[in-house]
Amino acid sequence: MTNTTPLPNDLQAQRDAFHAELQDMSIIPLWLNLGAAAQTEPRVEGVPHIWRWRDIKPMMLRGGALISPQEAERRVLMLINPSFDRKSARTVGMIFGGIQFLMPGETADSHRHSPNAHRFIIEGEGAYTAVEGERTIMRKGDYVTTPAWKWHDHGNDSGQPMAWLDGLDLPFVNLLDANFFEDRAEGDSPQQPIYRQAEDSLHRWGRGMRPTWKEPARTDLSPLLNYRWETCRANLHALRDEVGSPFDGIIMEYTNPLTGRSPLPTISAYLQLLRKGEHTRAHRHTSSTIYHVAEGAGGSLIGGQEYLWEEGDTFVIPSWVAHEHWSTGGEAVLFSYSDRPILKAFGLFREAFAGQEG
Repeated sequence: MTNTTPLPNDLQAQRDAFHAELQDMSIIPLWLNLGAAAQTEPRVEGVPHIWRWRDIKPMMLRGGALISPQEAERRVLMLINPSFDRKSARTVGMIFGGIQFLMPGETADSHRHSPNAHRFIIEGEGAYTAVEGERTIMRKGDYVTTPAWKWHDHGNDSGQPMAWLDGLDLPFVNLLDANFFEDRAEGDSPQQPIYRQAEDSLHRWGRGMRPTWKEPARTDLSPLLNYRWETCRANLHALRDEVGSPFDGIIMEYTNPLTGRSPLPTISAYLQLLRKGEHTRAHRHTSSTIYHVAEGAGGSLIGGQEYLWEEGDTFVIPSWVAHEHWSTGGEAVLFSYSDRPILKAFGLFREAFAGQEG
């Protein structure tokens, strides 16, 4: 119980002077800031939000006419949570999302950086991503990984604009003061040399087999460059008659074929099917999630507020906010990614539903 007995004037004055001297020393007494250290539950800064594809696409095309990929380094429309500073590079939690696009005939020069990255293709077919000497041709719905500090570039040899959702652990890397970036050396070709056959990683690691004479450099990074949409979607529908998750429907996680864990050490990614008329139960967890609507339409109740979505939309659910989903007019497929591996690595992942915690 808090002591409300008035303090003698001289004692209060001594305390005030003591606290002022500590502040001048850049020291804050815990008893004056107890709320920052002792919380009954997380005080989450991020808020639920939705970015609609019908609004983003026209801006994307305008940007394509106004600035080149070389001028921009990467022509990305950053999705910044309304509760964060515009320079924060935070979409929700410890993850970032942005819409990157290439117009026909354009390239994005090769670079590398310490944040892990991945891409989910929103629209178009025929552009490529190259990572460490291997190219993959991207199609709508593909999930492409780009591990930390790997050279990567993009090009669009198709006759149509290409757009994808970039996901990075950029806020986490910035928080740790560990963000490094490097362009190719002056005089080098802006595109990295290709010295592996097309889809090399798929042939070596992607079909439940591996070459016995080849060991991966690191097992915590997936050796697969591209998780093809047609295969992943087919896997999802092959399990459509299962009961599935009461909170997420039929949901499957992209995995590292070497370990069964997430393809990237700090980001987990998922594909989920909401069957016709399905409405999931509400739950919440300490990981933050970015969702992208790959197919169909539906809605989500997030923190008591309804968000209706359709194909191409992107929305976020912050940590410890209750949420549930439903499909409308048919089936829906959601792609999502989360900072869950970070929480799990430090023993901080927690989930709750209907008043129970696990």
